[in-house]
Amino acid sequence: MLKVLKRVFNVLYPDRRPQREQKREREFIKAANSLKTLRVTQEGGMSIDPEELRDQIIASREQLKHFVHNPGASSGLFKAAGDVQVEQKASHAVETPVSAMKCIEVVAWRRLQTGAAVRYLCLQSTSTGCYAVATASLFSGGQESLPGWVDGSTSRQIANALQLGELQWYAAVSEAMDAWDAER
Repeated sequence: MLKVLKRVFNVLYPDRRPQREQKREREFIKAANSLKTLRVTQEGGMSIDPEELRDQIIASREQLKHFVHNPGASSGLFKAAGDVQVEQKASHAVETPVSAMKCIEVVAWRRLQTGAAVRYLCLQSTSTGCYAVATASLFSGGQESLPGWVDGSTSRQIANALQLGELQWYAAVSEAMDAWDAER
């Protein structure tokens, strides 16, 4: 009887979602049903043994680990620039050079007493965790006014700083910003 009622309902109200979404839902239901300790209360709450969930996560990680980039392995991208080493001049926190291609961008802002704001574009080394300011921009009166030493785009400025090895590395973003301000 329930099957007949379900068929009538499906004819009257067909599922108009894309096939990939329907497939994803079926896969989720199948995965949830495969959990041995999954319990549903009368109120609709669910509980599961955390150990079973942990085991499932570890197994999934192992299956999909080929999708994750290993930070220690070379990706082959930007191979020519990957050999560039940036010398550290002022950091007491890190003694070894930082690879220019193992950095991420960090944007920090500082409000000045005049009401203007300074945007610092910093680099953070993924291997050491240290910071260096690559460039800064002054924003005042609703318009951006750049110092005279700035020539061109931010990307070009960062590339120049990396190639010339002019970056000074510090343990904290605030230290790098303070050193940048002291030099300018």
